[in-house]
Amino acid sequence: MFPGRCSNDRWLCRYRPALLAASVILAVAGTAHGPVRAAHPISVTEARIFVTRSSARVRIQLFAEDLLLFHQLQPKADGTLPPEELKRGLELHKQFLVERVTLRDADGNRIPSRVTDVEPFDIPEQGIPEEDLMLYQATYELEFPFTEPPEFLTFQQDITDDNYILPSEMQVVIQQTGTGNVIAGTLLPGGAVTHRFDWDDLLDPQASDEEYESWLEKQREETLGITSYSSVYSFIYIDPGEVRHEILIPLATLNTILPIRHADPAFLSVAEQPAVRRQIEIWLSELEPAEINGQDVRPEFSRIDFYGLKLRDFARRAEPQRVSFASGRVGIILRYVAPEGPVRQAALSWNLFRSSLRKIRSVVMPWSGAARRFEFSRFKAPADNVLSWEADPETVIARAAAVPRRLPDRPRLQIPLVSILLFLCSLVLLLTRRRMFIAGAAVCLAAAGLSWPLVRIDVPHPLRPVPRLTEERAGRIVQQLHRGTYDALQFGSERQIYAALDRFVAGDLLENLYLQLRDSLAVREQGGAVARVRAVDYLEGQTVHLPDRNIPWPGFFYRLTWQVTGTVEHWGHVHERRNQFSAVLGIQPVEGRWKITSLDIEAQKTLAGSTKLRDLDGELN
Repeated sequence: MFPGRCSNDRWLCRYRPALLAASVILAVAGTAHGPVRAAHPISVTEARIFVTRSSARVRIQLFAEDLLLFHQLQPKADGTLPPEELKRGLELHKQFLVERVTLRDADGNRIPSRVTDVEPFDIPEQGIPEEDLMLYQATYELEFPFTEPPEFLTFQQDITDDNYILPSEMQVVIQQTGTGNVIAGTLLPGGAVTHRFDWDDLLDPQASDEEYESWLEKQREETLGITSYSSVYSFIYIDPGEVRHEILIPLATLNTILPIRHADPAFLSVAEQPAVRRQIEIWLSELEPAEINGQDVRPEFSRIDFYGLKLRDFARRAEPQRVSFASGRVGIILRYVAPEGPVRQAALSWNLFRSSLRKIRSVVMPWSGAARRFEFSRFKAPADNVLSWEADPETVIARAAAVPRRLPDRPRLQIPLVSILLFLCSLVLLLTRRRMFIAGAAVCLAAAGLSWPLVRIDVPHPLRPVPRLTEERAGRIVQQLHRGTYDALQFGSERQIYAALDRFVAGDLLENLYLQLRDSLAVREQGGAVARVRAVDYLEGQTVHLPDRNIPWPGFFYRLTWQVTGTVEHWGHVHERRNQFSAVLGIQPVEGRWKITSLDIEAQKTLAGSTKLRDLDGELN
């Protein structure tokens, strides 16, 4: 298949056209040493594509043998093709090339073409023997006009017979006029190559190596690192709560693996895509389970999206649209949720290979340790085809500790209410000054004395001060609880998240607060994906008295303003978002621990976001 942009070796990029021409000359020269049909049983053509702002001109050089192979020319008894047959073949090949050599725009629509020039080979009067057909070459020029300069073009060839018996190879060189950017490679029947054209920043053909590298880096940034349109991309993220395998695969490659049913040979419609999603799920269900913390984990299908060429940011959910088989791609995200977080050890394998998918080169980005590359290959032994990772024990994320209530009890006063009532009763009897009540007063006094240590009512002491938290300590408690709620989101499954949240949130609020946190971290343009919290910065905070609300001692209300920075990372690029919130939190002790018992958001706003590329060393550009 097509090797892609010549960005890895500039020397090869500049001189590959000459090398290709030399290989064709050698192929021609080799035909003098034996029968052509035995030594060269395939069609070999060379195509040079020159792209301007208004059109693409394709010059196709082919051997006279193609006319015999594809148009059933009739040789004479001695094996010589007569001139009239060769001329008929040259004429028939015009329409053949128009039908079999295609150019498609960014939406996958075919661009009409016409033959503008033919440079035929000289035909001897006696004709050409079959064994000499490889000594003669003709050149056809096809023109594909545009209404505006294209950003993307997809080039395809299907030069083969109707029964797909005779294979063909096309040596392709694509060049944007006015620039030194050239790509070259080999296309097989049904193959396609997509190229991006930048009309605002043309690369000078005489550019220095430094200028060339700078230009390449700019192209990489504009395409968010996904620079090849026919390659399989694989990114493996090892996050605290899950392992995520993201695969970006050309639809044309997928079509060689799965029997995709589609009415239009060139497109996959929106209505046909759900069935393909199901096929992909069935196919990938054959994957070996991952091992996380010593337990086997089956994958969950987080996303299966279909992308066209215009979408560069694959973290975005693609709008439903038909996609071209020539240039469309499928983005697949597999999630392996840790059975018990955080992820301390992980092992992941890939055992689904095909002739069109012999290797998968992955970039591995763990939450602990350096990023690295790993290659899954059908040529490796099974034991070597397993990506293994283990966290440094010192960096393993532990669940945040609960916040104990360390505050003296409120001073209490014990009142012997029964004794006081009996004493008052005795006074009333004595005040009557009647001899018959004096005995009753004595009984009441005796009963008051006996009940004094037994029956008491506990009330707050009116004269002693109530212990209160200092403003600094209250702020510290609130921040510990609040930060703990965000930390809890790192623990994989909802069950684990709820268990972690329970340390900081009272039961009645737990589910509601969990939904609030998820909603506040959802990145809408990323299809609602929940961002991973990278930082929580506290800006302002103070205890407050709310006239219309009461909270029992030692509980308190606290108004807090904070900023949370979260990131959503897919396919090697990071979307960072910052949000600011202001809320009033109710804090109370529950079973000896401080907990958040209420949270009312008063204001929130989204601050500036950014999108960055991640290098292999894990740093952001």
